[in-house]
Amino acid sequence: MPVLRDLRALLPVHVNPKMPEEFLRDYCISSLILAADFRFKPVVGNTYYLYAVDRGWSLSLIAPHEWGDRRGGTFLARCRLRSDMTWEAVLDVGSPAVAQARRFVESFVATLLAQGSIRDHLPFYAVELPYYQRLLATALAASLDKSLPEGEEAVRALLSDPAAGRRALLP
Repeated sequence: MPVLRDLRALLPVHVNPKMPEEFLRDYCISSLILAADFRFKPVVGNTYYLYAVDRGWSLSLIAPHEWGDRRGGTFLARCRLRSDMTWEAVLDVGSPAVAQARRFVESFVATLLAQGSIRDHLPFYAVELPYYQRLLATALAASLDKSLPEGEEAVRALLSDPAAGRRALLP
């Protein structure tokens, strides 16, 4: 039963309600990373590398200095999957890909603001995603459901702030 084994490995642990800014940052960054193309099962605590590529984003096992003459895209961030199934990203603030990431996050924040309820629109099962992204989106939704601040009002107020997307990407 490989699917059940994969699901168990991706169950969020140590999840508590978060502050609105932390919740929004985790949701935005995790969504950016899950929008990336990758064909491997990320492991909690391992480091991965996010690149801007022609078709969007690519998450790789290969660090920028390991590519040699070949380039995997424009390096954006060093990423790590946390035990609560959210992603942490350390951005290369000098990267030309930051502007592309900012547009992604601002669009994502606008989409969240237009939704009636954050909890009702968490990606519990996104059939259109590839296998590992689908599993990780389900795990992320379970984590965000538990970490959503009491009521959604504080997060919704934060979403109304025009700078919320910028701060979620570069706090």
